[in-house]
Amino acid sequence: MDQFSSDQVQVPDAVVSVAFDKAWGFVEKDPLLAHNLKAVLHRQLRTYLECSIRKGERNTLNLANEAIRNLRAELAPSTEQ
Repeated sequence: MDQFSSDQVQVPDAVVSVAFDKAWGFVEKDPLLAHNLKAVLHRQLRTYLECSIRKGERNTLNLANEAIRNLRAELAPSTEQ
């Protein structure tokens, strides 16, 4: 039982790590996000990934894509004037 509980904690961390790496490859080159501090991008990206995992998503590509969309929606400069 203890081993099962330990695995439950480790699996989401591994999923977050893989999804973060996939998303970061895009985020660090995204011209719409380039004006943001790297620390802010890291923190927000991880927050979005963890939120999606809490909602039940486990597919790393879906996690990465959703986090990128959310990050761009929040941090990309608005084009409306």
